[in-house]
Amino acid sequence: MPPMQEQILVANMPDVRPLASILRSLSFRAQATLKIDEAGIRVTVEEGRSLQAHAYVAANAFSSYTFHLAADDPAAYVDAPRGHTDSPGSSPAAAVAVGEEAAEGLTSPYCQMSVSLSTILECLNIFGNAGAAASNTFKKEGGYDSDGGGDDAGGGGGGGGGSRWRGKRKRQGAADDDDEDGDGRYGKRGGKRETADEGKTTSLRLSYAGHGEPLVMLLEESGIVTRCEITTYEPEGLLDLAFNDEDKIQRLIIKSDWLHDALLEVPTSSEKLSISFSPSDANEDRYRRQERNRRRKREKRRQQAGPGGLDEDDDEGVVDEQEEEDDDDEEVPLFRLESVGPMGSTEMDYSDDKDVLEIFECEQALRNSYKYSHILLTRHALSVSIKTSIRTDAHGLVSFQFMIPMSTRGPKASMREGKIGFVEFLCVALDEEY
Repeated sequence: MPPMQEQILVANMPDVRPLASILRSLSFRAQATLKIDEAGIRVTVEEGRSLQAHAYVAANAFSSYTFHLAADDPAAYVDAPRGHTDSPGSSPAAAVAVGEEAAEGLTSPYCQMSVSLSTILECLNIFGNAGAAASNTFKKEGGYDSDGGGDDAGGGGGGGGGSRWRGKRKRQGAADDDDEDGDGRYGKRGGKRETADEGKTTSLRLSYAGHGEPLVMLLEESGIVTRCEITTYEPEGLLDLAFNDEDKIQRLIIKSDWLHDALLEVPTSSEKLSISFSPSDANEDRYRRQERNRRRKREKRRQQAGPGGLDEDDDEGVVDEQEEEDDDDEEVPLFRLESVGPMGSTEMDYSDDKDVLEIFECEQALRNSYKYSHILLTRHALSVSIKTSIRTDAHGLVSFQFMIPMSTRGPKASMREGKIGFVEFLCVALDEEY
């Protein structure tokens, strides 16, 4: 019997459903690029050369994770430090091509390959309990506090307390049409989502032996083991698209249920989605301006009334009149979503509500537009995540990061155990904004 080939990667997971769920967020493309290193696995897909999506599965999301790769291995890729012009990261065994002095600054070696993502998802669901119906198995109703009662145990998405945004919809040839019931296009918010049978679980042993070798998946359920070999290919070139956190001019963190429900209100026929942000002190300036106007108008009325001034009833009438005028000066929303399409436009505004916008930072007012078809691709990640981070840089590049629980015991346990997966979408703004 030939000796066992040494494995570069061996990883085990007792339940494949959280892995299948996070990978399904990228299933809009059949092919994906895998990057495997000691920190975990990153899966990348692209759409239209203007959108790039990543799924990050950390090593601690697996019950065991072993990665051994030498820099001179044919399967090894390394990245040169910044400023090194001859980056060896584009070819295997790249460390051989650089001197020892340069090699000291290189990153740790990693594997990179192209695989069929659709085939991987089919294999994970080979026993029938890791399909689309199991997407929300580990994210129950109520968002982050769903598995133990919390401030939002009444349900995410506004099922118990109404919407957390102000909506306005304008359609071609029709008057303003507000969704009074607040049910969205797909039924009432806060309702139960479809889940798979939780009685049976499929375990996974994932391994990779080296350059040219397949990605091997051993799937076991109730004593039945299935071996799947996924063909690996040379990785294709990816967009040089990365979000540098130091370049952000805006950041917010919002509960995913609120953003998911807001996007349900956007007509699918929309061509673009505009995202606007305003500094939190914008309304403070508005309040100060209103108060100055009140004082100025009140003083002017007193002068016009003569030496006797205004009596108490007249003064109250002036205040009421001024408040009506101030109502015309609308509150500036911190966060606005606006869709435009052949059927008209839809606006959703978010005010300064800590229950919805957990963190909000904005250096300057900004507005960028994106292809709505690209934003739609985030829907699955939104539906299975508990929190969403949105960041924007000065060039309009937007980063959507989705925090996805990967513990079988729910979101809170995922946070305690550090078993959290992330999906990130990077989307380039439409040229019309620049």
